[in-house]
Amino acid sequence: MLTSLIPDGELVTVAVAQTTFAVLTTPKARFRIDFIDKAEAHLKPGMRGNFKSYSEHPLLLSYNSRLEEVYINSRPEDPEGLLAEIRKRIEAIFQGWRDWRYVLSGRKSAGEKQLKQNLLDGSGLLLPGAPPVVAQAVIEACTDYGASTYILGDIGNTLPVASPYFLLLIGEGYVIAKDFRVVELSKEKPQLPGQ
Repeated sequence: MLTSLIPDGELVTVAVAQTTFAVLTTPKARFRIDFIDKAEAHLKPGMRGNFKSYSEHPLLLSYNSRLEEVYINSRPEDPEGLLAEIRKRIEAIFQGWRDWRYVLSGRKSAGEKQLKQNLLDGSGLLLPGAPPVVAQAVIEACTDYGASTYILGDIGNTLPVASPYFLLLIGEGYVIAKDFRVVELSKEKPQLPGQ
């Protein structure tokens, strides 16, 4: 996990944001954070917020759990109502950190269109690869609306993934990686050659 020289909750500013590292400033120091096996990032220079690290978070669900495929095999009593319920339940799980359509097939709008069609038909793929908590929520919604489902995967398998990811959060900016290496940068400016 992230062992840091930066205390959790410290107010930081992103001075540099690159593909493999970032430089953060606090009122007292500057730090370089290297991203080891980065999976995803949304970090830009100038972002400011409290520094936090997590091993469990809605942004990590698809990285730190086995993914399940959920299919529907009977028509629900109210397909439109079921679509709204599925959306509501997935939004509650992601808590605003991801668009609910993140777990659907293809582009967001295409995935939503396909989901709606499969609900109307009562047949087909609902979720191509979703964390078990999302898969379970969709299965329960379908049951509540009189539709039967089946799953490819082992929704009961709670074994952790072999090498988990961690989240570094700075306000609304974040990086997801297998690990982070933090180094305090020198407070002195390096001398130019010949000085």
